[in-house]
Amino acid sequence: MTLIICYTLCFFLTIVASATTAQEVNDRYYPRYHLAPPYGWMNDPNGFSIYKNEYHLFYQYNPNSSLTPGIAHWGHAKSVDLFHWKHLPIAMYPDQPYDKTGVFSGSAIIEDDTMYLFYTGNVNHPDENPDHEQHQCLATNEEHSDTAFVKYSENPIIQGAEHQPNFRDPKVWKHEEAYYMVLGNSFQNNSLGRVLLYKSTDKIKWNEVSVLHESNGTLGYMWECPDFFELNGYYVLLFSPQGVVPEGDKYRNLYQVGYFVGKFDYETYKFVPLTEFVELDHGNDFYATQTIEKAKRRILIAWFDMWEQNYPEGPDGFTGCMTIPRELTLNKKLKLIQKPVSELNLIKGRVLRGGRGNKGDSVTLPDKAGEVLIEAQREDDLEVLFEGANSTVIVTYDVSNETITLNRGGNDGIRRTQWRPRGKFTWKIYVDASTIELFTGDGEVTFSTRFFPDGPITVRLGNNSKTQKFKVTEIGRTIINAQTTNNYNI
Repeated sequence: MTLIICYTLCFFLTIVASATTAQEVNDRYYPRYHLAPPYGWMNDPNGFSIYKNEYHLFYQYNPNSSLTPGIAHWGHAKSVDLFHWKHLPIAMYPDQPYDKTGVFSGSAIIEDDTMYLFYTGNVNHPDENPDHEQHQCLATNEEHSDTAFVKYSENPIIQGAEHQPNFRDPKVWKHEEAYYMVLGNSFQNNSLGRVLLYKSTDKIKWNEVSVLHESNGTLGYMWECPDFFELNGYYVLLFSPQGVVPEGDKYRNLYQVGYFVGKFDYETYKFVPLTEFVELDHGNDFYATQTIEKAKRRILIAWFDMWEQNYPEGPDGFTGCMTIPRELTLNKKLKLIQKPVSELNLIKGRVLRGGRGNKGDSVTLPDKAGEVLIEAQREDDLEVLFEGANSTVIVTYDVSNETITLNRGGNDGIRRTQWRPRGKFTWKIYVDASTIELFTGDGEVTFSTRFFPDGPITVRLGNNSKTQKFKVTEIGRTIINAQTTNNYNI
C-alpha cells in the first residue's frame, strides 16, 4: 500500500538536536544496564518493535528538562540484544496542529521493510471544557531509514469525536489479512475506564467493532496503554487503570498495571474474561507496559517509575528508565509468569560469592550493579538488605503468613503480597544503581522499585537469616549516559 505522506520538521530538528552539546548527567543514580534517557525526562515505552533484526524502542520524552514531562516527544533507541542500547535522534516532535501539545503514546508494526508508527496526537484547550482532545495518528520511516520519520498527510486517521477527551494509546497488530487496534478510553463523564477495539484493512481507515472490556465501577476512571495478545490459546488484556481504590495490600501505587485472561472470537469481536483483574507487579514503580512477539516469545517492558513522585534523579539531569525486558508465559492457573529475558546472561560478569549464606553475610556490588540469587528452606523466614548511604531497601519473607514485604522506607515505602514457594524457595534480585527487581520462584511474583543510595551498594543477609545459596554476580555496564559520551552516542 502506498501512503500519501508529508514531510515535517523532524529531519531538520533532528540535525539541530544532534549538534547540540549534551546536558550534564550525574552518574550516581544512572542505570548501568536498564535503558534510560540520554538526559531529560522519560516515561511510557512506545513503538516496541523489531526492524532489520534490531529491537527498537521509542518512549515519551522531554529533551528540555528532567524535572517535568513537558510536551511529549518520541525518544528513540535501538539494540541488538535488549541491553546494549544506542540512543538515536528524536523520532517525532509535537510540530503539527493535531499533536502540538504532545506526541502521546502508541505502537509500531513492521511491514514491507517499513515502520508504521501509530500514536495519539494531543491538543490542549486551556480554559475550555473539555480542556483537551486526542486523536490517533500515523507516521512512517523515510526510505527505509531507522532514524527519519514522516507524518501521514491526512492525519488524524481516527478522530474519535464521540470518545473525547480521553481516547489514547493505540496498540496495533495484524491478524490474517486485517489490522486491529486497541485504545484506552474514559466514558460516562470520564468516570469509568474501558478498552475499545478497531479494525482496518489498510492501516488508514478504521472502524470501531467492539468495546473489548470496561470497568464495572471498581477499576478506575481511565484505562491507559492497553495491549491485547494471545498466549497458549488464551487472550491477555493488559492495561494500566487510573483511579483504582486501594484494597489492603493491593493497588497501593497511584496507578496500576494489571490484566484479564480470557477467550476472544475474531468473528464476533467479543472478549470473555475467565479471570479476575490481577496486578502484574507489586513494587512501587511499574507502569505503562508494552509487549512484542519475537521467535514465539512474548517480551514485555515497562516504565520503571511512577507519576507524582519527587525522586532525586531529576536534579541529576535525567528522570525515568525502563525495566529489564521480561518474557511472559501463562501457567495452568491462567496467571502470567515473568522472567528476565535470557539475553541478560550475556552481560553478567564475575561471581563475587557463592555457597551458603549465614546471618550478616554481605557483598558490596562493583559499580552498584549485580544479580543476587537466593535459595532457602521453605520453612525459614528470610531478610535481605540492600544498603547504601542514605537509602536502604529491606525485602523479607514471613513464613507464618506467607507474605513478601519490600520496605524502602519513607512515606508509603512498604509493598507486600502473598507468595507460597512451590518447590524450591528461590529469589532472583537485580540491582542497578537506583533500581531493584525481585523475581520469585518461577517468576510468579515480581516487585519493581526505585531507590536512591549514595555511594556503594552492599547486599546483606539479615541477622536471623540463613540460606542454602547466597550467590552474587556482577553485571556490566551497557548503557552510557550523556556526560560519559558528551554526545549521547548519536
